Amino acid sequence: MSQNDFTIANQGFPAFRADLNSALQALASLSEGATEPSTTFAYQFWYDSTTDILKVRNADNDAWINLFNFDQATDTVSVEGTDLVDDTTPQLGGNLDTNTKNIEFGDSSSATNNRLKLGAGPDLQIYHDGSDSFVNETGTGSLIIKGGSTVQIQASNGEVSLTANDNGAVSLNYDNATKLATTATGIDVTGTAVTDGLTVAGTSLVQQTKEKMTISATAATGTINYDALTQAVLYYTTDASANWTVNVRGDGSNTLNSIMSIGEALTVVFLVTQGSTAYYNSAFQVDGSSVTPKYQGGSAPTQGTASGIDAYTYNIIKTADATFTVLASLVDFS
Repeated sequence: MSQNDFTIANQGFPAFRADLNSALQALASLSEGATEPSTTFAYQFWYDSTTDILKVRNADNDAWINLFNFDQATDTVSVEGTDLVDDTTPQLGGNLDTNTKNIEFGDSSSATNNRLKLGAGPDLQIYHDGSDSFVNETGTGSLIIKGGSTVQIQASNGEVSLTANDNGAVSLNYDNATKLATTATGIDVTGTAVTDGLTVAGTSLVQQTKEKMTISATAATGTINYDALTQAVLYYTTDASANWTVNVRGDGSNTLNSIMSIGEALTVVFLVTQGSTAYYNSAFQVDGSSVTPKYQGGSAPTQGTASGIDAYTYNIIKTADATFTVLASLVDFS
């Protein structure tokens, strides 16, 4: 440590020379030391060897002002106060040039760290939480993504998931192949559309339809629960063994009444295989309540077709809550 009080007393020449040399050495080394000089002066320099910071005494001689940080290992220096870690309110005087480097954020564990925040709120936040990445718009407005002519969302391997074209189609892809695209008149679906229901407000043009069918090696007898949510056609391939009751419902968890609105109609078909002794549908129910069908021709069947297949068609019309009219027909195929 080289420090001095810079006061040279009247003394003999040898002591005077030693005191002068000490003062000059302190001046040359900027009063270097681990602690501040015991005697200080306004505008005095002190190199703090504990923190490697060069300091100057303020005009009032009551505090030190940090000037420079020295890195003795790399022999470099930085201006004190330009370190963004120390400056809690840094401001740019111009555009920030990354100088071919990156601006990196760590994983964000809360709204107070490692996030890019935009807006006065801030309303828009972009961050990664260690597992997922987020673009989070929390303000009162909308999150708007714009492109010059086309906006795409891609997977990490470059496959396109969504394409939005200016004044054109919006396309949804599966495995990089378009499956749904908007058109000037509606939508274009490539492949099979699986829906829980379909409502057509206007007229429709259908090229071909396929109905879901359940084929079961079962003999018609007793009460047969027909689940309308499972199939449109039920086919029993084993010979009927007795007259039977058909109970139409939504499925084991849903009533038919709950899946139909008043004014809607539903058609189901039951195909029954008959042996040498033929049987027939002797009763009909909806959700467990008896309904008497109105059969085509005016009469309910009293027998089946021996050694054939009887096709029962039921058109179920909901006229009020839990109230149904059923129009039925029987066609034998033998």
